[in-house]
Amino acid sequence: MEIANNIVLTKPFSLRNDSDSDSEENYSAPNLLQRILSLLKNVRPGSDLTLFQLPPLFNFPKSQLQCYGESVYSTSSDLLSKCNTGQCKIERLISVVAWSISTTRPPLFGVAPYNPILGETHHVSKGNLNVLLEQVLHHPSVSALHATDETENIEIIWCQYPAAKFNGTSVEAQVHGKRKLRLLNHGETYEMNSPNLFIRILPVTGVDWIGNVNIRCIETGLVAELSYISQSFFGFGGNRRLIKGKIIDSLTSKVLFRVNGHWDSTVTLKDTSNGEERVIYDAKEVISRLQAPTVKDAEVTTNAQYVCICARTCFICLHYTVS
Repeated sequence: MEIANNIVLTKPFSLRNDSDSDSEENYSAPNLLQRILSLLKNVRPGSDLTLFQLPPLFNFPKSQLQCYGESVYSTSSDLLSKCNTGQCKIERLISVVAWSISTTRPPLFGVAPYNPILGETHHVSKGNLNVLLEQVLHHPSVSALHATDETENIEIIWCQYPAAKFNGTSVEAQVHGKRKLRLLNHGETYEMNSPNLFIRILPVTGVDWIGNVNIRCIETGLVAELSYISQSFFGFGGNRRLIKGKIIDSLTSKVLFRVNGHWDSTVTLKDTSNGEERVIYDAKEVISRLQAPTVKDAEVTTNAQYVCICARTCFICLHYTVS
């Protein structure tokens, strides 16, 4: 199949500032709050929104698969390689914690990516990192990710799906599933989950990540327990986007480190044995001013088995080599 030479990818989600005139914030529907209230007027509190049909007006030009993939390959700093180069098991876990935090990207209120169609794929090669995603189930909407870095001998496996519930004045999307990060040079597998997306509709609109994330190394018994917290009072003011937690040796139940900070700013680690504190994650260095990847080579395939019946332009199977 012949491909146009001017393929353009949308910018990945990143920390935004006043100078980002072409940022994702431009994707918004007119009279947004009124339209959302109109959509939900017949939805009872506690209702499952998994099968809720979102009009295309609320979509921005990006597939959910691409959003998942960008959290792995769109970074300004290579935190993934640092997971492998740690000199001891504790340093490697700390690097995995920082990498896990880096996959948390600033969400936007009132807009969402397109739901992937069954069989849709998103495949990106960036340097030594190869990332492949596929929509493997339609109901529930299960997405799978497999990534490898052959130089660092790292493998990543995800399989997850969101389940949204309407709570009257807000919507919470719980992200079910597990993520695995394997450091094959060290024979270590780290299992973790994802925070949940919290969308506040009234009294003040807002969106944030909340909930508990546990990162466990099966072989060493080291565990990181993180809590994503939004402390704004009914949406007014408050200290938002907090992250707190601790690193524990589960074999002895000893707390080794305390984690504290903001996932969209800096996160620090405090050694409980001597009180020493250091920055393990700086969002401005990792997810700030991310640019749209430049497509160097593209392969396009179509699969006649899957027929899209939704009212939008379909995404087809794409393989990008990007820089």
